[in-house]
Amino acid sequence: MTIFGVVTTAVYIFLVVALRWSSLPELQNIPLNEFGDFLAGIFGPLMLFWLILGYIQQQKELRQNTNALELQAEELKRSVEQHKELVATTREQLQADLKALEMEQIKELRAAHPSFSIISAGWRSRTGKEKKYEIEILNSGEAVTSVWFSTDPAIPQIDARKFPYFPRQQKQKLTWDNLTSGEAPDHVKLTVNCTDGNARPYCKNFDLRLDEHEKYHLEGVSEIG
Repeated sequence: MTIFGVVTTAVYIFLVVALRWSSLPELQNIPLNEFGDFLAGIFGPLMLFWLILGYIQQQKELRQNTNALELQAEELKRSVEQHKELVATTREQLQADLKALEMEQIKELRAAHPSFSIISAGWRSRTGKEKKYEIEILNSGEAVTSVWFSTDPAIPQIDARKFPYFPRQQKQKLTWDNLTSGEAPDHVKLTVNCTDGNARPYCKNFDLRLDEHEKYHLEGVSEIG
């Protein structure tokens, strides 16, 4: 645009000089006010031309600046979207890592747990008026310590039983008789309490119901620890 203006100005001045060449010597004799009017008449259109040219150049620069700002805004928008996606991905990865860590911790805790199961439960023998009952428990999990038992309703001979150590793949027999602890309850909740391999408290509950043959059947199991 500047080159165009310079070329146009040069052509204009050349034309003015060419057209008024014969009258140029007369400029030496005209008064200053008329000389000023002469210059104003010559350069007035040129000034208007440069004013219009400047306006056009300014509008062009404004459009370029506007386009640049729009590009920057679009780039910023894309950057924000990418940042959001990165944050979402990072959050998902963090949640997955936390979940994996939690699962690993649970796995480690469970690895130290015992695995108690009842092999048999119920009447075992009769001698006169005395009837003996027995609950046989197997630990197929990890060895535990500080083992003790509780029942609801209470069976004193079982509640008094304690073992300092219950090894893996070993069995324990809990026995009682009707003369000492009373008749076997129709429904009993047996709880095995202990300290697991992580030195954490652990207990397992067995819900047992007596049938007509005086054998206990498992109705439910729950654990804490």
